[in-house]
Amino acid sequence: MNVRKSIWLPAIMIGTFILEGIISLLFAKQLFGESHLFIPHFILIMLILMTVYYNRNTTLIYAFILGIVFDIYYTSIMGIYFAIFPFTVYLTDKFMKVLQDNIVLVGLVTVFNVILCESLVYAFYYLIGSTTMDIAAFVDSRLWTTILFNLAFFLIVYFPFRHFLQKMKKFEQK
Repeated sequence: MNVRKSIWLPAIMIGTFILEGIISLLFAKQLFGESHLFIPHFILIMLILMTVYYNRNTTLIYAFILGIVFDIYYTSIMGIYFAIFPFTVYLTDKFMKVLQDNIVLVGLVTVFNVILCESLVYAFYYLIGSTTMDIAAFVDSRLWTTILFNLAFFLIVYFPFRHFLQKMKKFEQK
C-alpha cells in the first residue's frame, strides 16, 4: 500500500475525533435546547462502518487506540470507552455475519450500538455514583436526542465512507 492510501484512514478518524468535540460544543444548545442533551458518537459510527466494510482486526486496533484516547481526552474515568469501542466492534462483526450489509440493517446495528454505548456509560456512572439522573430522565433528556443526532450523522457519512472503505479494501487485496 502506498503512503497516500495509508494516511487517509487515520486522518479521517482523527478528523472525526476532533469533529465530535467541536459539534458537541457548538451545537448542543441550538439543536435541542437546555433541557435535552446529545452525545455525538461519531467515532463509534465510523468504527461500525469500518467493521462492516473493511477489516475487523484493523478496526479493533483503531477501537482500542481511539477508546483510550477518548477516555484520556473526554472522560474522567479511564477505561470506559477503551472497553466499549472494541466490544461494539466485536458485536457488529457478529451481527453482520448473519445480516446483509445494506443501509437499513447497518443503520439498525448502528442505532443498537449507540443505545448500548450510552446505556453502558450511564449504568457505569450511575453505579459509581457519578450521576443521580434516573433512568426515565436519562431516556427523555439524553438518549432519544443522542439516537436522532447520531442517526443523522450516520446517514450523512454512510455512502462516502463505505465507498472509501471498499476502495481501500480492494486496493489492499491487490
